[in-house]
Amino acid sequence: MRVRPISSPPTEPAQRALNLPPAVRALVAALVVLGTLARLLPLLDRDGRLLRQFPTEDGYLMLTIARNAALGFGFSTGAGTLPTNGTQPFATVLYSLVFRLVGADRTAGVLLILVVQFAAAVASAWFLHRLGRRVLGNDLRGRTAAVLAAATWYATVLTVMHGMNCLETGLYALALIGFALAFLGRAGDPLAPWSARRALALGAALGIVLWVRLDAVFLVAAACTTRALCGPGGRLALTLSNVRSAVLTGAVAVVVISPWLLHNHAHFGSFMPVSGRSESLSGGGGSNLVALPAVLAEYVLVVLPIPLEYERNPAVIAAGALLFLGLIAFIVTRMGRWPEPTRALAILVTLFGLGLVGYYGVHFGAPWFVSRYMFALSPFLALVWGAAIAAFFLRTRPLVAALLALGLAAVVAYPNVRLYRKGPDHMHFQVVDWVQAHVKDDEWVAAVQTGTVGFFHDRTINLDGKVNPEALQAVLEKRIPQYVLSKPVRWLADWVGIASWAQLPELKPHFEIVVEDPARNLAVLRRTDP
Repeated sequence: MRVRPISSPPTEPAQRALNLPPAVRALVAALVVLGTLARLLPLLDRDGRLLRQFPTEDGYLMLTIARNAALGFGFSTGAGTLPTNGTQPFATVLYSLVFRLVGADRTAGVLLILVVQFAAAVASAWFLHRLGRRVLGNDLRGRTAAVLAAATWYATVLTVMHGMNCLETGLYALALIGFALAFLGRAGDPLAPWSARRALALGAALGIVLWVRLDAVFLVAAACTTRALCGPGGRLALTLSNVRSAVLTGAVAVVVISPWLLHNHAHFGSFMPVSGRSESLSGGGGSNLVALPAVLAEYVLVVLPIPLEYERNPAVIAAGALLFLGLIAFIVTRMGRWPEPTRALAILVTLFGLGLVGYYGVHFGAPWFVSRYMFALSPFLALVWGAAIAAFFLRTRPLVAALLALGLAAVVAYPNVRLYRKGPDHMHFQVVDWVQAHVKDDEWVAAVQTGTVGFFHDRTINLDGKVNPEALQAVLEKRIPQYVLSKPVRWLADWVGIASWAQLPELKPHFEIVVEDPARNLAVLRRTDP
């Protein structure tokens, strides 16, 4: 009788049992190629899509601050004359280093920053796959679910758009997935008693996530609450040891982020950056609640983005709310059957998600950014989707599985193709083009929306207060016209709505309309006095 060494590979039937179905392998390969091409093809079009497809208006605000930092002006706008904290520090510092590498060249800097974001997306997908293997299991169903979740999330159009927007969004997703892996650990029950060393390490990790985006404060709260209230297996266990670990973890996170918070308070009068204070003025009182259901439904369904014109439809709102509440109910009722790592992640992400939904739905403003704010939940919701869709692939016949794979690839590809076709169109470049053609480099331009135009014209003054503390104070005191007149502003250039400023009593004697073009969504006012 021949004895097989213990180090030899599994037998052929056992190996086949762990192989992914052919349809799954083909779908994953197609999704990886699609997600890669969707991110890289626009970068080859230097005269069109490179500067227009991915960087958003707020993305250009961050790029402006990063470029000024690279030039030695610190975090600032307006040719380095207006200090600001209206940004997220980690990404801004990283992007400033990129601009330093290219001598602050605008086009080369944007190109390299997009490459950095592409690398972050690849890393995020890889770590999401590892996270899926940790919480979904290492059997065939778990492996299938993990790889489908990671590949689909990587390729979907919302991940492409938000992850390449030249903000911190893609880096934030990477940091969140990385923290989830650290929270679960490599083996064992994540909610077994923590040593002081583990609490310190997780607190430091949370502090780093806060540097990437400050609303990770809800992740800190979720992690500390989970630790304080839950014992092994996710069971309720409010013990002194758990509370001590939670307090230590949270305290370390606060210490790590404290330099940024103290800087904000000392120089700008608030722990919250000026951008958050400005955007919060546009909401409150639950004004964003009607925008949340459709956005959350998009992330639960993963592959089905909802067109903007339908997001406020009452039927869509009701269906989205029921879908999200149904998911919460499913997690609560089924959690007891899951392995310990899965339960721990479910508790952590549910608490984190409720914090985000409560804050951005009830307190905050800027409803047009709700999709980006909720993007933090998308990797974890993709794992739920992957677990659900894996069952279909493993239970259906090969021909049906192949058709399902083809259909999913087509559904994911279509919005990406539309995004690429619309790539040269940007909501703010008509202002940039006019300013570059008619305004001298040493003349000052002011606008409510200054992200894009301010990146390409240094002498630009922001008027909505998002990156300009002076303007924010003027907004709060309702004296923006006086603020404009107090500055050496020669031009007001923005969307066509700014034409109405020419009729304001304070500005009418001093500005005249030179462009009012609704078709291009462009208006320009020129100062008539010296």
